[in-house]
Amino acid sequence: MSYLIAAVVLVGVLCLLDLLLTAVLIRRLRAQQAPRAFADGFTDDGILPPGSIVGPFETRTVDGRPLRNRDLGTGTIVVFLSPGCPPCHAQLPRVVSALGAAPANAAVAVVAGGTDGDADTEQMLKELGPVTRVVHESIAGPVTEAFAARAFPVMCRVRAVGGELVVEAVGEHLLPAPAPSAL
Repeated sequence: MSYLIAAVVLVGVLCLLDLLLTAVLIRRLRAQQAPRAFADGFTDDGILPPGSIVGPFETRTVDGRPLRNRDLGTGTIVVFLSPGCPPCHAQLPRVVSALGAAPANAAVAVVAGGTDGDADTEQMLKELGPVTRVVHESIAGPVTEAFAARAFPVMCRVRAVGGELVVEAVGEHLLPAPAPSAL
């Protein structure tokens, strides 16, 4: 009888160990999972979630103007693009058209990565420059880090609450309606 009890206890311990290892494996797989992408290429993950406080940052736009987190007001759309990202290039015309329809100072485009003189980087900067404030920085630049942007393309809308900047919403639905084209 004691052998039977020992066998049942051993099987129970092995089952608990298997359950624990399975839970750890599932948790690690979820952590490695890529951000969810929409059919149009935008992600809704890879950036601070709604309700999060944006970290402080200080940088300069490509035309040399200073830009700080306190310069962004309620309703500002912040778009993150990367020159090495095929979905970013596919969405660039849509982003340019939509941001061109946004009120002045209601949007910021951050081009994260790429190098000066690189054709993809220069194309993004050239197309975005006339329609919005543009920041060009490394993947680990101050704005990218403040928003914890880890996937591209991604965008959010912020609101000012006291002295803090808070992420209000995340997703491609935030793009303003593009300006109608004259035929």
